[in-house]
Amino acid sequence: MGLEAIFNEENLRVLEKNGFEFSKKYIAVRKKENRVLSDEQVLKLPYISKDNPYKKEWKVRQKSANRFLKYLKKKENIAILDIGCGNGWFTNKLATISTSNKIVGLDVNVLELEQAHRVFKKENLRFVCADIFERKEFFENSFDMVVLNASAQYFPDFDKLIKNLETFIKAKGEIHIIDSPFYEFTEIELAKKRTHQYYLNLGFPEMKTNYFHHCIEEIKNFEYLYMPEKGRVKRFFAKDTPFPWIRFIKK
Repeated sequence: MGLEAIFNEENLRVLEKNGFEFSKKYIAVRKKENRVLSDEQVLKLPYISKDNPYKKEWKVRQKSANRFLKYLKKKENIAILDIGCGNGWFTNKLATISTSNKIVGLDVNVLELEQAHRVFKKENLRFVCADIFERKEFFENSFDMVVLNASAQYFPDFDKLIKNLETFIKAKGEIHIIDSPFYEFTEIELAKKRTHQYYLNLGFPEMKTNYFHHCIEEIKNFEYLYMPEKGRVKRFFAKDTPFPWIRFIKK
């Protein structure tokens, strides 16, 4: 019922408006980081100009995206939910694989979703502004696949997140996580300190409460589809992502 309702609406469906203040703060942070992109730039993602300060990061994300899109080419007539889709560039890429697939991008950041709505328009693509915990019943048993691309770290309770997403997928449905960091237990405190210092230097110390550091033990029930080289520094300086691509299949 949820999927049918989404595709009967316009390109953007807003179920949740309570996150507008967070959206403004998040965009303010992105501006300070020089990460806010024009519609024209978003349309070209993950490809970006050579003079962009994050060009190395985007080259790595190109590899992650292309690796996943190659996997997806084997799938048709499925429904996919992209959690934490932001400006929608990756969601749009998912929608290009097959017109028989239905793709939904979801986020709580209405400002980025409005940009996604402007930039990407396909018959098999929709965007939704919603809290997946508050609107759980709207998505239950509706999807064959859920993807979190660089977004798992924005959820405080990883176990609660996965249990919730399990209700969104059908039997034998899949949950994929890519480009999201997971830490050894002994690394977490230092990682938290780095995050705090980063946002403090940026002038937004309160934003540390929106970024979370999950332990690698929490993904023990996931299958690794890509494993980064051991010892690689967890930053986007390498030629490929330092983060794993993992999959959970519902029984």
